[in-house]
Formats: sequence, C-alpha cells, structure tokens
Amino acid sequence: MQEQIQPVPLSMKGKILATLIMLGLLSMWMFAIYAYLTFPQEVPVHFGFSGDPTRYGDKSTFLILPAAFSIGPVIFILLTKYRFTLINKYPYLINLPAFFTYISKIQKERRGLWVNKYFEAMLCLGVALTFSLLTMEIGIFLGKIHGKLPPWFIPFSLTLPIWLTLPFLFYLRKLNSELKKEINHVSN
Repeated sequence: MQEQIQPVPLSMKGKILATLIMLGLLSMWMFAIYAYLTFPQEVPVHFGFSGDPTRYGDKSTFLILPAAFSIGPVIFILLTKYRFTLINKYPYLINLPAFFTYISKIQKERRGLWVNKYFEAMLCLGVALTFSLLTMEIGIFLGKIHGKLPPWFIPFSLTLPIWLTLPFLFYLRKLNSELKKEINHVSN
C-alpha cells in the first residue's frame, strides 16, 4: 500500500489561480445573462466555417453555452479541492507516472508541496481554458451582433487544443526535472 501524502494548503499562487478560474466562470455567466436579457428572441445558434450563421434559434442558447463551457473549469476546481483525497485514495485516477515514480523518494514533509506544484500546473491549464472559453463566448456574442463570427474565431477555436496543451506538457516536463534534481540533491 502506498504511503499517505499529508495535505498541505495551496500556495498563494494556487489560490490566485483558483480565484481566476472562479472569476472567469462568473464572467461567462454574467456575459450570458446579459446576452439573454438584451438579445431578441431569435438569434443565430450555429455558424459555418465561413463565419456566417447557418441556423437560428431561441436566445436561451446563450444560457446553455456557459453551462457547457463551465464543465471543464469546474472539474479543475474540484480536482484541486480534492487533490489529496485523489492522490491518497485513488492514485490510479491521476496518471502522472513520473510523479508517482519519484514522490516516494522525496522527504515526507515535502511531498504535499510537490502535489500542490502539480495541481498548480493544472490550475494554470484551467485558467487558460476558462479564459479561452470566455473568449469563444465573446466571439459568438460578436457573431450575433455583426451577423458573422469575427475572423479570429475559427482559427482560435481550431488551434485551441494545441496551444493549450503543449505549454502544459512542457511545464510538467520541467516540474519532473525539478523533482529529479531535488531527489538527487537529497540523496547526495
């Protein structure tokens, strides 16, 4: 059985990142409610690759949009809130092989800090995702106002997974390198 990692409160950086996600979620919902209250009953609900509307529907779509967009950011907040429960009780749900290979080699009192570093990286990804989704919501809003999506919307949406995940993966690699250095420093 794996040794339990003692919970450590989030650093100030982690708290700020979690707060930014919450502010992004709040902005999404406020923006959607504003759109719902100000738009006419029938609005564009689908746009083609050209950016032109292809289907019209009820303005309540602007309330469905933030509900769908909120799922990812809420998952990041919940994962962070219950990070030590996940790590200690369900480690197989957190697929970070390098982390689990090296964490037992770190001093016990430092393990919780390293868990937080990894989850702060996840919170950074959560902030980027939240504000990217908010940007997409604004683009859709502008598409309704101008009758066509902004020219940046399609490239932004299509490249989102790439520029969102690549920096995250590079940062995880950097964290793994720092973790190895700490292990080597302790063992020398």
